[in-house]
Amino acid sequence: MIVAVRGAAILVLLLLAQPLLAHGEERHGEARADAAPVSAPSTESPTAPEALAAEKAPARLAAEHDADPGSIWTSLHPATVHFPIALLLAAALAEFVSVFRPSARLTNAASVMAWGGAAGAVVAALFGWIHTGFWFAGDATMQWHRWTGTGLAVVAPVAAIFSMRANRWPFRILLLATTLALLAQGYWGGELAHGPNHLGF
Repeated sequence: MIVAVRGAAILVLLLLAQPLLAHGEERHGEARADAAPVSAPSTESPTAPEALAAEKAPARLAAEHDADPGSIWTSLHPATVHFPIALLLAAALAEFVSVFRPSARLTNAASVMAWGGAAGAVVAALFGWIHTGFWFAGDATMQWHRWTGTGLAVVAPVAAIFSMRANRWPFRILLLATTLALLAQGYWGGELAHGPNHLGF
């Protein structure tokens, strides 16, 4: 019980210490450079309503799925992803070491970090959906990022529950799957935030 209380207190402090806009501006809906070319403007002078609609069209395309930029809730997703990633990866590392050097401290630490990471994964996924709204379109990178993140928000709490059992192998298997998914998820998130081939591969 004391371990759980300490873990919850640490999680709250870590969440409060996060920067609010860690990734900077994200524009997932912007038209890409390789998009279809815009047709040449007509030589006829457009009417005032047509001209106004033409000016607003690119803005609508660029912000096709963006939520209200004036709301802080739509900007919190980038700020909530880093600690769940760190906690779950650290839990995997502690559990891996405990396989070769069994220690109650290591297994307890892995369990606490798994619970903190699971809670953070749920929060990050929730803010991810708030960030885009119920927008199901997007390219393959967006789809993989969206649904892998949603899956992590389900699998990580299940792994945390298994961490409380005496037989830790189900926990270890789920934690390994979570770790691999997190690595891919982080890459896709970087692609969305910083552009294609952001690691320079």
